[in-house]
Amino acid sequence: MIRRSFPTPSRLNRTATRQLVRQRAAVAAVEFAVIAPIMMLFTFGLIEMGRLMMVKNQAVQATREGARHAVRPNAESDDVIGIVNASLRSMAINQAIIELEPEILTNAVPGSFVTVRVRIDPDDVSWVPDFMEGSIPDMVVETVMRRESTE
Repeated sequence: MIRRSFPTPSRLNRTATRQLVRQRAAVAAVEFAVIAPIMMLFTFGLIEMGRLMMVKNQAVQATREGARHAVRPNAESDDVIGIVNASLRSMAINQAIIELEPEILTNAVPGSFVTVRVRIDPDDVSWVPDFMEGSIPDMVVETVMRRESTE
């Protein structure tokens, strides 16, 4: 049986190894300090974009619900606006502008088109205050349906 013995590191090698480990730790701390703000910016940007997508989907759903109600022969404009507002409030959207075309639904002839439009300022629905202030235009969602007839 051949026995090999590995040389033990000298005291000098141990000191050099410790210094190298400390230097690497210091370099890692500096790299983290440089990269961390960028990663935080990306993270909050993704959160904000996700929120805007959720808000847009809810606005689409709200306009669809409003338009479904608006095309009925006995629909009132105030009822449609109330339905759209109720749907938007489920996502804490309180600053939306709701538009109907025609504005008075009782004047719409059967077979004509009814449009329900929602405008939302992205700054009003942001989870991170002033993150994208003024950089994104208003979100506009609309649904168009044909008015039903009772005949």
